[in-house]
Amino acid sequence: MKISYKRLQSYFEEKLPEPAKLAELLTFSFSEVEGMEKVGEDTVFDIKVLPDRACYALSHRGVAYEVAAITGFAKKEIDRPQPEIKKVRPLLVRVEAPDLCPRYMARLVWNVTQKEFPWVKEHLEAVGQRSINPVVDGANLVMFDMGQPLHAFDADKVKGAITVRRARKGEKLTALDNREVVLDESVLVIADDEAPLALAGIKGGKKAEVTATTKNLILEAASFDASYIRKTSERLGIKTDASKRFENRFSPELAGKGIDDFTAYLFEMDKNLSAGEMVDERHSYILQNVGMSVTAEYVSRKLGLPVSEAAMLDIFKRLEIAVEKKGKEFILTPPVFRADLSTPEDVVEEIGRIVGYDKIPAELPPKQLGETSVPKSFYYEWKIREFLVGAGFSEVMTTSFSEQGSVAILKPLAADKSFARPDLRGSFAEALKMNSLNAPLFGTDETRIFEIGHVFSGNGEYAALALGFVGPKKKTTTLAEVVKMLGEKLGVTFSGETRNGVFECNLDSVFTKLPELQKLDVTIPSAKAAKFQTFSPYPFIVRDISMWISDTDEARGELIMSIFPTLSEGLLQHVILFDQYKKDGKNSLAFRLVFQSFEKTLTDGEVNSIMEKIYAAIKGKGWEVR
Repeated sequence: MKISYKRLQSYFEEKLPEPAKLAELLTFSFSEVEGMEKVGEDTVFDIKVLPDRACYALSHRGVAYEVAAITGFAKKEIDRPQPEIKKVRPLLVRVEAPDLCPRYMARLVWNVTQKEFPWVKEHLEAVGQRSINPVVDGANLVMFDMGQPLHAFDADKVKGAITVRRARKGEKLTALDNREVVLDESVLVIADDEAPLALAGIKGGKKAEVTATTKNLILEAASFDASYIRKTSERLGIKTDASKRFENRFSPELAGKGIDDFTAYLFEMDKNLSAGEMVDERHSYILQNVGMSVTAEYVSRKLGLPVSEAAMLDIFKRLEIAVEKKGKEFILTPPVFRADLSTPEDVVEEIGRIVGYDKIPAELPPKQLGETSVPKSFYYEWKIREFLVGAGFSEVMTTSFSEQGSVAILKPLAADKSFARPDLRGSFAEALKMNSLNAPLFGTDETRIFEIGHVFSGNGEYAALALGFVGPKKKTTTLAEVVKMLGEKLGVTFSGETRNGVFECNLDSVFTKLPELQKLDVTIPSAKAAKFQTFSPYPFIVRDISMWISDTDEARGELIMSIFPTLSEGLLQHVILFDQYKKDGKNSLAFRLVFQSFEKTLTDGEVNSIMEKIYAAIKGKGWEVR
């Protein structure tokens, strides 16, 4: 949510802290300020408003409320001049789906001469909204200011009454972005006597679109069921600033304030307009300001920090929470826009963040009484890891999704992640391949990896183990031998399938054969000091070189420590000796050289030039390149 510092300041007589300081206060007490941008003479904050506070904080007024609570500054209420209410013409509103629309308010505004305000366009652009026309800009201005989504219809294009109803099968609506939406009975629409005018709470339609020539308006401010808006906007693939606010339980009590602010904006644009009476179709809904009670002792115990009654009363005042004292209890009534405050724990959190989380002392929780049981599967998974890491394997964790399977994902992240994985082999084999291709970067000619993870079949979920390694043909052990040694270590046979260099088995079936845990003989390895080294994002190039040299260790050391590095122009990352043998008093060595730059992608020509220098240096020593 983009918030204007200048707009926030308009809510206070006192000078707000400088933008950088205010951003720090908001981050540590309310929501993270992810960025600040200088826009003309203004500063715009990019605030990450999380869903728990979206019911009120997706607006300048909501953030101003937070600034007042954090700083203790008095927030002023802005009352804008309203036009005199006149009888314009009858406006009939019907709500046929009160379960989805608990409140619908509308007003006729007649003979409006549209006038552009440069500051409105400048403000909207600063907070990421493009200017459309003066009327629509006014609706957006109010929404970003106080949070209530608003809409205006061209009254001359509306035929008959305004009806909030479910769409009829086969009906269509052309949205304001010219997208045609095919409707069914699950979609709530705002309609006139002829056809739908808008997708309720989501997006307006072209039929009664307000243009630069529109003079007569029907203003609407409504409230819609949050779950319905979220599901429908998701299903239709239409997400808007309005739907984002409605799906976060924006209070029905604020619809009247929203339509009044919209009317005041139009009145400022044209003092000669005529405004009709408000039509308010209000149905039963649960008020958000549910009373609850807390005590100072309860709050202090939950926070682990003593909080006095006087401090709590000050915080309640800042948060506009009405208080009634009964003995030691505070009976609380949060403001209507705080739908997120519904339990005593919510109140404790509010007090904690205003007091400051940094004031809460660090204290270890009490020790668990009695013995702690360790799940059998956890213990044996740990023993398997111990053995495999000791055998030179590294553990990998691959994606739990796959392109095919028997358990489908309702909302897949991508086409190749449409199912829960039916086995480990698919993603594991790809990991084995990629790790082996990059093995030279790690200074090794062998890749050994394993994975323990859950897989999902039509018969249920179970734990599985996958093993694989890639390396020279002259291996000290085979995959089958590793599996056999692992079984001997645990005293059980691992029955599985080896295919394309990957062994996989059902671990749950293995665990059933193992004895129950007698003692927790798990060894936690000591921590090793390590220093992170930046890796290059550019690809590497490998060159192999074989040669006959004199049969001395000094000659081998000279190659590795002197000739290769000094002639590689700082591009040699690894030297691997992967083969050697003796014949006729000479020593044959084969090296793998790995070249990589931290600044660019190397070309074959650059590496070939380095290799030519190395060949020449070797020949200069009297050795022979094979």
